[in-house]
Amino acid sequence: MKWFRKKRRPGPPVISRAEALQARPVHSDRVSEERTDEGCARLVYEIHYKPWFAKAAQRMGKWDDRPMIKRLELDEMGTRAWELMDGEHTVQDIVDIFAETYRLEPRESEISVTAFIKDLGQRGLIALLDRVRPPQDGRNSS
Repeated sequence: MKWFRKKRRPGPPVISRAEALQARPVHSDRVSEERTDEGCARLVYEIHYKPWFAKAAQRMGKWDDRPMIKRLELDEMGTRAWELMDGEHTVQDIVDIFAETYRLEPRESEISVTAFIKDLGQRGLIALLDRVRPPQDGRNSS
């Protein structure tokens, strides 16, 4: 029966591995950063729930309509990766720095860094910028 079939929605654009490694991660403006006593980063951000979930939580008295705040405490390696996500370094740069600094195999470093970036991206804490920068003066470089 075609009434009960799920309609396919267009998903996010698929990019190649090489394009993903040339992307530049940058912090979201909705994230604030604190430092722990050990010098590690603690990311603080608001959680936005779906409207149907918020209404159900309100009806049960579990939510008072204030924004919910989430904290994510990073370890030493996570803090170093967070600091490198400045919009200047590419994912490949971060992978190379980690492989050299922590004496990891390049593939192991790539898997770890990309998994961390994916997790932060799913939480909405970072965005990936295209590898090509637009001209600063507004003119085409052609």
